[in-house]
Amino acid sequence: MSLVGFVVYFAVVERIIKHFVHFPIPAFAARFIDNPIRRQFQPPKKVVNWIDIKEGMCVLEIGPGPGTFTIEAAKRVGQQGKFFAIDIQASIISRLDLRLLEKGIENVATKVASAYDLPFSDKTFDRVFMVAVLGEIADKNKALLEVKRVLKDDGLVAIGELLPDPDYPLRKSVIGWCDNVGLEKVGAHGGVMHYLLLFGKSESALRNTARLE
Repeated sequence: MSLVGFVVYFAVVERIIKHFVHFPIPAFAARFIDNPIRRQFQPPKKVVNWIDIKEGMCVLEIGPGPGTFTIEAAKRVGQQGKFFAIDIQASIISRLDLRLLEKGIENVATKVASAYDLPFSDKTFDRVFMVAVLGEIADKNKALLEVKRVLKDDGLVAIGELLPDPDYPLRKSVIGWCDNVGLEKVGAHGGVMHYLLLFGKSESALRNTARLE
């Protein structure tokens, strides 16, 4: 079976199973996520360019998988920046740690943590991004509220998706989920095959936060 055929087969089977049982992508499948076909359709350098990560920034990646975007993003923040990658599965983090070691990437701090309870202070990050992750999260409202909490007032949230991911949501769904928690769309890239949406804190969300402070 070709790599394309296997990826499509895996996506179809996973979608059928997830219709009945919701679960994050298993660790063993991570090796199939970072492959030449995906990199052709969703080049890490292009995606990181869209996220607009700059040297010295503090960046959080949720659900890094095998590090498809982690390595490129970590290079962009440089040694003066801070980069954190979290995943709910310890096995995913272990695999990522090994790959970072192999690549000589030393400026990434990895943590086993839930998107529902991010182990960071309020207004910590200039950028928070997740690619092919949000669709897998059962309580999207709770996770996005946490993302907004740790995001700086002038920071950006980047949410990317790729077909044939079995959890692929339409753009309007992602925009609606973010709008519900006070995150406003400020940019969009890509097409149907893969896209990346950028969100910032809405003016009303900022006013509400200011009143609480």
